[in-house]
Amino acid sequence: MNDNGHGRIERWGKADLHIHSAAGDGLASVKAIMDYVERTRFLDVIAITDHDEMSGAIEARKLADQKDYGFEVIVGSEITTLDGHLIALFIEKPVRMLQSLEKTIAAVHEQGGLCIVPHPMSWLTLSVGHRLLVRVMSNPSPEIYFDGIEMINSSIAGRVAYKKAKVFNETVLGLPELGGSDAHHLPLIGSAHTLFEGTSAAELRRALLEKRTRAAGKFLTANEQLQGAAEQQLKSLVIHPSQKLYRAINSMLNQGQ
Repeated sequence: MNDNGHGRIERWGKADLHIHSAAGDGLASVKAIMDYVERTRFLDVIAITDHDEMSGAIEARKLADQKDYGFEVIVGSEITTLDGHLIALFIEKPVRMLQSLEKTIAAVHEQGGLCIVPHPMSWLTLSVGHRLLVRVMSNPSPEIYFDGIEMINSSIAGRVAYKKAKVFNETVLGLPELGGSDAHHLPLIGSAHTLFEGTSAAELRRALLEKRTRAAGKFLTANEQLQGAAEQQLKSLVIHPSQKLYRAINSMLNQGQ
């Protein structure tokens, strides 16, 4: 809760904008995620951000439209660029994977989406590093810019570069900070989250554009990190890459027609 200076108390909403479902390399179905978030009543907004896949996010939004859930859904995706991962929020059309970071950012902004840097500067996963952060921030094009940076990512990939990324953002980048769980199974959802004034997806978007968000939550313990790790790694390293390769080949064939 926060006093807005006029005697009125504003509520700070909570959003987890980095959740993976079984439509990608997560373990829980979209319906299970929706029911879990409803049951725990901790979050006001969520985003399903599967790797290079929007079907889970679209399913979540359809479920939210059909049932009176106590939270809102943002359609998103974690896009694999040639320069690291990028989270796209508020998108309606798929963005092609394996493009340059700049082309990916432009494609997201072209459809009114927002671009978030997940687990920045991490050496444990495909991440946008120091050089690329500077390259994008120095780009003169009005379409090439970041809308926010995921400062707290609950996973070990987020933990290892947290201090370095935090200092760099505070001293150089000045991007609005977010928290995201990067959850691949239910108990981790919301472990890191974004605080914003309001409770709706529209209010979250406005807070991001006005640089009025806060990163909150925690980094996972080793035991928490290992929950479901074996099953998730099998899906992440074997099953899901095969599915992505199949989609990528189909996309290239369709573009050639």
